[in-house]
Order: sequence, then structure tokens, then C-alpha cells
Amino acid sequence: MKALYLDQLTGNPEHLQKKNSQTIMGAKVFEWNLLCAVLKYGTYDAYFAPGVTDQGRDALIENGLNPESVKRLVPVPLGSPLPVPDSARVVLLTAGRHLDVLATLRERLQRYDAPICGFIHSINSTRIALTLLQQCFVGLSEADLLLCSSRAGMKTIDAYIDRISRLLPLGARYPARRVLVPLAVNIPISEPEHSQILRQRLNVESTDTIVLYFGRLSQTSKCDLGPLVVALSQLLRRRTKLHLIIAGDDSQTKEGPRLQALGNELGCQKHVTVWTSPSAEDKHLLYSGADIFVSPSDNIQETFGLTVAEAMAYGLPVIVSDWNGYRDLVKDGENGFLVRSILPPDIDNLRLCDSTTSMLQEDLLAQSTAIDVGILSERLGRLATSRSLRVEMGRAARRYMEDKCSWPVIVKRYEDLWRESLEIIKGASVRSSSRLLTLPLEECFGHYATAKRGRESRCFITKEGQEWLKRPSRLYFLSKLSAVPCPRKFTDVLAHIAASPGLSVTKVVESFVDGSDPVLTTDTYWMLARLFKYGLVSEVADNQSQVPSSERAETPRANVACD
Repeated sequence: MKALYLDQLTGNPEHLQKKNSQTIMGAKVFEWNLLCAVLKYGTYDAYFAPGVTDQGRDALIENGLNPESVKRLVPVPLGSPLPVPDSARVVLLTAGRHLDVLATLRERLQRYDAPICGFIHSINSTRIALTLLQQCFVGLSEADLLLCSSRAGMKTIDAYIDRISRLLPLGARYPARRVLVPLAVNIPISEPEHSQILRQRLNVESTDTIVLYFGRLSQTSKCDLGPLVVALSQLLRRRTKLHLIIAGDDSQTKEGPRLQALGNELGCQKHVTVWTSPSAEDKHLLYSGADIFVSPSDNIQETFGLTVAEAMAYGLPVIVSDWNGYRDLVKDGENGFLVRSILPPDIDNLRLCDSTTSMLQEDLLAQSTAIDVGILSERLGRLATSRSLRVEMGRAARRYMEDKCSWPVIVKRYEDLWRESLEIIKGASVRSSSRLLTLPLEECFGHYATAKRGRESRCFITKEGQEWLKRPSRLYFLSKLSAVPCPRKFTDVLAHIAASPGLSVTKVVESFVDGSDPVLTTDTYWMLARLFKYGLVSEVADNQSQVPSSERAETPRANVACD
């Protein structure tokens, strides 16, 4: 049996945007599509979803997840052992970089035969380097995977790890494997009629070439689109018939008015449409109806370029900056054009600590990084005046995405890597990270409290406990927050203490479990502690509350399991 543990289930960001105007982030789009894809194309026997409920399943379907895919999810209580035999082959998966979180889970589950897999997204922060440093001490091994979406991104991660290795004791190293795997996209159905629909909606002439930029409108986390407007104005002066659509979320930086003012200053405002907060339907129309896609990214926040991949999947030729992951997707002159990018000389004065939460220095770096406007203008003009070249490059772009970046291809790649990791882990030195994660809480926090209740402490029902036992529905309030309320369990334990006053904590627990099930044993200790917490049970006999057994109403003791 093969099982995949999904550390958390996310919502569809486009659905959330529709409900509360939430900003759409590329990492969240990937996280949602990853969930959909592994459930649709994956070949594993079980997909464990911690804490998923019937309500959660309904929400996933409402977000657009196929009902058949939802049926593949196997709910498991948070932090509880997986309902599989020890012989099952299990992979622990997170959509982000936090391998350390899953390492903690692996330690808790004691499934040292389960490799961990995570992904990098934006990596322009001290948080990333510190996370990698932390991951050196949580029991990772070469069987665990950190998937990098671009060669540039992997080189940055390697630079972080190289510096970290200089700080570690001799012989210590970052253990997880780094593997290059691009992000994936869905291959859409082509709808040629959208070209006409889009032109009618924007009142654009049929002879105009539509150039599309799609992404967040932000100089601080994506790119400065001003040079693109300058390139457009240059082409319009040369009588090239173009219309530029700048589409995306503008809720944070309000770039739209600035770009429209620049267009007005350059005399090309009639040829620029700023389309803010497009819906999922708008996005499909824009990709389907455009002729060229352009993205002059200049910000180190960008690692892969999901919108570039989406545009290529729609069969659009792309013109993008020669930047990070863009150069992995675009083969210059084949499926698009790369425009050279030039960093300013003062980058050698900046350090990682300058990429702080405010990212002031990082923003200044992006604003001073040049995307060659002359080349951008020339490449746009070449594609705008040659429909045959646009068609040829567009077809090449779509073929590339189908062959290299479609979800069926990428899910198979994941499963191949997981198979390798499952083989590696058989002989890998995956170990209990006893130096840190198994540090006893009593050693860390035992001094916080006045004392600790011993296992031999005696248990007596209190007067308050007698009252609650008469109305056992009250015991609902003692149930776990993370589980279905089950007051009957508390009723059974409390009734047993009432019938046999003075039993030790250990004896009470042993009355309900035989010790063969550690989870049930832990739960019973926890329930007894809750009864003490609410003052229903005490270590000291209260003579007024101890009613002779001959006068007590007989309360049948049931199994601890819920009815």
C-alpha cells in the first residue's frame, strides 16, 4: 500500500477572491492546483487529510474540487497515528518549504520510513535561510526532498546552504536532496472565438495586436510596468497597431492610476487598458483572446513565473525578461523571446539582512534593475507585425508546456521521485532527532506549575462531580476541541470513580484499557485529567460527597468508545 499525507488542505484562491477580494498569490494558486492534481492524476492508494470533516469536504467541492477526487481523501485526526500497517509506504507532503514541520510530525508518528517532500516559492528573505538552518537539526536525510522550481532558485538555495555549512560543526551538512522540478499548469481548451469577444468588449480594432500582461500590479513584488508602456509608445509612433492590456490584482499598491497617467503623458492612453482584479472567467478570456504575452519581471521575489507558464499553455508566444525561472521556460527565438536584464552596480552593497519585512532596499534594487527597453520594443514589434511568427511560437509554447509542465507529467515526476526516496530511506540514516524534537516537555516546562499529579494519586468524586453525573450531558464541555464531542466517555470514567472511590490514577486508566493501545491509554489519562481540571474529581476524599455504594444509583459502565 502507498499513501500520501497532505499536511493541510487549502482553498481555491480564485474562489476566495470572489468572496472577499483576497489578493491572489502564485504560491497559493500552486498549492490549490497541487491538491487537485495529485488527487486526479496520482496513483497512490490513500491520501490522508488531517482534520478534514464533512463540512470541509463540501467546502472543497464548492471551491471547484471534483467530487470523485474528494472521495479519495482519508480523514485522520490531527497528530494521530495513520490508519495503515507498518508495511505501508508513506510519503509526507507539504506545498511549501517547511520540511521541519513535517519532520516534527514524523517524529511524533515515529514513521522514520516516511520521506518528506516540500517546495520552494519566493526565497528572497532571511526567513528562508533561517528555515534551512533549522532544518539541519530536525532529523532530515538524503531521502527527503526540497523541490526547486527553477535553476536560478536552486542556485540561490545552494548559496544559502553553502553559507550555512560554514557555520555548522565539521562534517555537518544540510541533508535533504534538492531536485529541479518546474511548477505545473493545466492545459486549457482553446477557444478562438474569445479573440473576437475580447476585442468587442474593449472596442479594439480587429487589426490591432493585443499584448497582455497578467499578474500582480506591484513594483515591490513583481515588476515595474512603466518601461513596457514606454516600449508601447515607441511602437505606436512607428505606426505599429497594438493594444496593451495590463491585468491583475491592484489592491495593495494601486499601480493602475500611475500606469494610466504615464500612458496619458506618452500619448498612448487609448491603447492601454488596465484591468484590475480579473475574475477566473476574465482570466480565461484574456489568455484566450490575447495575441502576445509579456512579463518584464525585475524583482528577486519572483522565482518561477506561473503566469508565464499559464500563457504558454494557452498557446501564446511570450516576451519576458531574461530572469530567474523565466529562462527555464522560454527558449529564445523558439517559443518566445528573452529580453536581457541588467542589475545596478550597487547590488554589491546589499546583504540578505536588507531583504527585511519592509524590503525597502530590495524594492530599490528592483526599481534600479533594467529590462532593456530597446530590445523589448524590437521584439514586440517583430511579433506584432508577423502573425505567422506568433502562430509558430505559440504552438511551440503550448507543446513545451504539454511535454514538460502539464500536471499529468509533473505528478508522474513527483511519484518517480517519491519512489526513489522510498528506496533511499530503507538504507538512509533517518534518525530520531533526539537532541531537539524529543526533548521532554517536563524538562522544558515542568517548573512552570506548582506540582505534578502522580500516577499513584488517588481519585475521589467530588460533590460537584456527583451533580454532573446526574446530568451527564454537561460533560460535553470537556470534550476535545479537535474531535467529535463524546460525553459518554467522561460519564463512564466518572461513574467508575464514584463506584470505586480511592483508586489510583493508574488503576482508573487500567480499568478501561489493557495497555496494548497507547493512543487509547493516552486519551484515558487525558480524560481523567479533564475531570480533575473541572473539579469533578479530587485527590482528597470529600466525605460529604462520598455516598455509600448501596445508596448510589447504579450507572452501567460502558466501553470507552463513543456509542
